[in-house]
Amino acid sequence: MSTRLSALRALVVSADYADRLSYYDDWKGAFLASPLFETTFFDIAGGNAARRLQSALKEVDAVILLHSTNGDTTRYLEPVAAVLAARKCPLLTFVGNEVNLPGSPIGAKRAVFAVIRPDYIATQLLRESGEYLFGDLAARGVVALPHGLNPEVFRPQVPHSERSRDIGVRAVRYLAHLGDDDRNRVHDFFAGHAFAPDLTVDISTERFNRSGWAAFLNDCRGTVSTEAGSWFIERDDATMEAIRAWTAKNQAGRGFMIPNDSPLRLLGHKLPFGWRRWLRKVLSHGPVRHESTITEALAFDEIHEKFFAGRPIPTHHGKCISSRHFDAIGTATCQILLEGRYNDILTPDVHYIRLASDFSNISEVMETFRDERRRLAITEAALAHVMDGHTYAHRARAVYDILTGATPT
Repeated sequence: MSTRLSALRALVVSADYADRLSYYDDWKGAFLASPLFETTFFDIAGGNAARRLQSALKEVDAVILLHSTNGDTTRYLEPVAAVLAARKCPLLTFVGNEVNLPGSPIGAKRAVFAVIRPDYIATQLLRESGEYLFGDLAARGVVALPHGLNPEVFRPQVPHSERSRDIGVRAVRYLAHLGDDDRNRVHDFFAGHAFAPDLTVDISTERFNRSGWAAFLNDCRGTVSTEAGSWFIERDDATMEAIRAWTAKNQAGRGFMIPNDSPLRLLGHKLPFGWRRWLRKVLSHGPVRHESTITEALAFDEIHEKFFAGRPIPTHHGKCISSRHFDAIGTATCQILLEGRYNDILTPDVHYIRLASDFSNISEVMETFRDERRRLAITEAALAHVMDGHTYAHRARAVYDILTGATPT
């Protein structure tokens, strides 16, 4: 006879300024739907956050900080850090963007976590990599909690025979600052390769909201990708900051540059998405430019030669499975993925078609992909595997077990 678990009163904290990152919505939905939680949501991007948060903390059993609180910026989290540090209940924080990015450095996340002193830090990376980045800041430990599948949104709705694209991709390009261009070169290869017979390939950096992204995947028989992240991750952001300094020096005399970590960034978050896109175009040329538009134009080969050449790949694996991998699995979109670990969740040539790092097996990859029976078998195996243990409902249960002490760390 099963024992009914008591619901945990959880304050789920987010910074609600983005509508083009589907996993932000998926994590919020997971806690709202789970019978294991009585969820109260709190938006730290709203006004008077510190005062409101003091009141909200009085009636909860646990606090959960979602990726949006620190992924793109910690500026929303910093003003409420002292309030969170004074809590009387356990706190688990997720970490967004566990790479060294200008405007979203690892050092800033570490600094705010040092004030909050989370009981648990939930990494998207393999646990040992999360330990490397944040192990000294988690009172009770680092836990590995990658993204998952939301089967209510990302589900197969269109048969492969009726999908108009063979290969479809929507993803931003990785900056040269990461020292890793695996994703860019895979996308460039498929966008420029002459396949015979021809394939319908549609790859761009356009962003969708969650429903648009699900619809796009349902119009693609396949997609191509890599693990998220970089081989090179540093706790102190030393290489990234050196690249920023080098870039600023090279831009001297060419006009005014608005840095990525400027306070003006928060004002931009308040603008409608269309206005943000327009403003970005304006700041991509002329006497006033934004740092992001300059860094995106940096040549990877030049940056790699100056800052990364000859450096061994660290022992901690800086890459991970991403929400996009699960989204594709949910829509039965066959994935061609560059060889990697994918958090040891997916098995190559069972749950995805493995692409060699040097593309040397592209003929075999295409033979498998064009064979509809084999392609569909891979999508079916991947979906069954993920539904069995890697949905957001499973992730919410894991958070419950961690916070209640049912899962050892």
